[in-house]
Amino acid sequence: MSLEPVTDETARQMRLAWFRFVDTVEPHRSDLHRYALRLTGEIFAAEDLVQDALLRGFAAIARGDLHGPDSRVRDARAYLFRIASNLWVDQVRRAEREAGAEAEPLPMAAGAEDLASVRDAGERLFAAAAPQERAAIVLKEVFDFSLREIAEMLDTTDGAVKAALHRGRAKVEAGPPPPPRHRLPSKVLLDRFVAAFNARDAKALTACLLDTVAVEVPGVGGGRGNAQIWVEKSIEFTTGEVQWREIGGQPVVLLLGPDGVLYDVTRIEEADSGVSRIIDYCYCPDTLKAVAATLGLAVRTIGYHQPPKILQTMVASTQLGWVT
Repeated sequence: MSLEPVTDETARQMRLAWFRFVDTVEPHRSDLHRYALRLTGEIFAAEDLVQDALLRGFAAIARGDLHGPDSRVRDARAYLFRIASNLWVDQVRRAEREAGAEAEPLPMAAGAEDLASVRDAGERLFAAAAPQERAAIVLKEVFDFSLREIAEMLDTTDGAVKAALHRGRAKVEAGPPPPPRHRLPSKVLLDRFVAAFNARDAKALTACLLDTVAVEVPGVGGGRGNAQIWVEKSIEFTTGEVQWREIGGQPVVLLLGPDGVLYDVTRIEEADSGVSRIIDYCYCPDTLKAVAATLGLAVRTIGYHQPPKILQTMVASTQLGWVT
């Protein structure tokens, strides 16, 4: 049986529900980003982890699969931290497998009632893997969660948490893990991209983009294609200087106001000598602040989803196929 298309009204209600969720968890967003940053050691990987955690939490609540259809998350902060912890551990383990690392598989619990099996798996997980040690020490020493809360987040026992804290302190104090590798754009393409912005040259900017370029605004939406509307509006609302700098070995495009204050950060990826992906962090104030602090810049943020005219225009445009 084919699914009915999503109506405009259904899409509107979904957007409203998402933004209500974002508003609800906003008091915890900065702490969640700081936690993700301590885990990943890299600003943009931290934002990715935050966005993944938010999406996972929103989906779980919407499905009603926490404790039934009428369930409520009693501690949103601990709930989001738990999701982020599990996601990050999974990412690290997946990266190790992809790199050819051999790891002993963990036993899976037969069911939700089999708590002993889950705890046993947690014990072995702590004993074998560094990611849980790092998560435990950051949760305890930086965010002051109790042993019981940490054990619940990581599906293990208080004793396993104590052991992980003992083993993990030296590793965490030694510094964050190395940042993940990214597909970096060439300096030639970066110079072209920035020069087109600063010249307010729509034709030159369009020429930098692949026809299939993906445009993403974390937490808000995205689209695909180098539609002229995106280029024109991006240039229209760029009033100051655009430049690119390196952070942690990867280039980022900075949008500065006439007063030199940072108000947006964009990353680009390259394929076939053109921009294949654009990630715009204008609705990621924690990431903007982290970038500004790293580069010694003043920063101006607009919140997590307050739509300025440029996004309203993009949303209305059928050329981009924009989704919010």
